[in-house]
Amino acid sequence: MKFIGFEREEEAEAWARERLEVGAAPTLFRTMSLVDDRDDFKCVVVFSNFAPRNVDLNIAGEPRWATPKATLRLFNEVFSYAFKMLRAARVTALVRGKNDVCKRFIEHLGFQLEGVMRGAFADDDLHVYGFLAEDYHSHAWCRG
Repeated sequence: MKFIGFEREEEAEAWARERLEVGAAPTLFRTMSLVDDRDDFKCVVVFSNFAPRNVDLNIAGEPRWATPKATLRLFNEVFSYAFKMLRAARVTALVRGKNDVCKRFIEHLGFQLEGVMRGAFADDDLHVYGFLAEDYHSHAWCRG
């Protein structure tokens, strides 16, 4: 797995949107990505809805992409961007209720379930997770 950060953002967002079953691209977004040895996307994090205290993110990934090294790198890059560069107070992750793999992954990262928007989609709920700046700075994975 290779971290490519903000490279190929338009392509990465389209790849993630297809997997997340989202119709239209956000007006303003940034992406961070992991690719395999063939430069195929394996995980894409899409940042959107930038506000002074919050940024939203969605994560799309292929099965079994999350090696420990890749997870640690992604954790630090994503949260360094959100909390150090953007100076956000929190990150909000929005996950379809049926996406158990993503829910387990973001819980593994340290996100806390804050609520469920029942019927947010015609066929599914939307789970809302939060991760605060102080969660990042005190997390064992934080590179300090």
